[in-house]
Amino acid sequence: MANKRSRGARRRPPPTPWWRTWRILIVAFVSLGAVGLIAVAVVSGGPAPTVGGATAWATLGTRDVHSLAFDPNDPQHLYFGHHNGLLESRDGGRTWQPTGLGGADAMNVRAASGTALQIAGHNVYQETSDGGRTWATVPNDLPGLDLHAFVTDPADQAHAWAYAVGFGLFESRDQGRHLELRQPGDWPVLVVTRASGATELIGLSAAGLGASSDGGVTWQPLAPPGGQIASLAATPDGSLLVAGTTNGLRRSADGGKTWQPTGFSGTAVTVAVAASDPRIVAVVDEKTRFFRSDDGGGTWPGPR
Repeated sequence: MANKRSRGARRRPPPTPWWRTWRILIVAFVSLGAVGLIAVAVVSGGPAPTVGGATAWATLGTRDVHSLAFDPNDPQHLYFGHHNGLLESRDGGRTWQPTGLGGADAMNVRAASGTALQIAGHNVYQETSDGGRTWATVPNDLPGLDLHAFVTDPADQAHAWAYAVGFGLFESRDQGRHLELRQPGDWPVLVVTRASGATELIGLSAAGLGASSDGGVTWQPLAPPGGQIASLAATPDGSLLVAGTTNGLRRSADGGKTWQPTGFSGTAVTVAVAASDPRIVAVVDEKTRFFRSDDGGGTWPGPR
């Protein structure tokens, strides 16, 4: 395998990479502004907060913002990962409750069909088969477990990629049990699409945004969406690609070759697109506010 190593303690990764500086500033801002973790997060009393015409559905109140994901089969069921666990909503994002995962960094959340989930983060790689009530560590052969990006093939949930800080981009075909190095360097933001039988991996590196059709071995450049990229999401077939940036949410209908603005102009720290309905897009901003659009990002009204 490409990541063979001697047995024993995992090697210490190198100092903070290029892409973490601005993201650390966002997390620090969130931590200072939050009033603490709450069991059920709803929009506080009074008028719902708005950002450039977008109306928030809820304020999550966590100390930071990490990941957002829809249940592949139910656009009303969402997961939100933060540094101390995982929240879920079963009413489209209006209210949020904790899952059975507490005290673990859910930096990346990948929901499969049914009740299966995997999360990956700072020294965390876990999975559940019962919708989040109980969790187990994923056995793996990665050289380090500071996993800042983790994605799965929409056509094959056993096919996955992980970015381990200090070690590079790895690919697995057995649900993360065995992984092989595909690229060294930093790959902090990833998304995967599958169209016409071909899987495409889209990722951010020091060279900018790029796409790979061979599992991450070779890359072709894509157009920058503008602003610092915090997150990427897409429909399973890639017909819609969205980028959460410090300049708002951008969308692409051609796989990242060109980009257009959406109706969300705030800082989109994490973003998700519903697999079962590509018109539904959701965002969490740096103040832990949850926003949702039902027309592909054009308008962002509050809950009806």
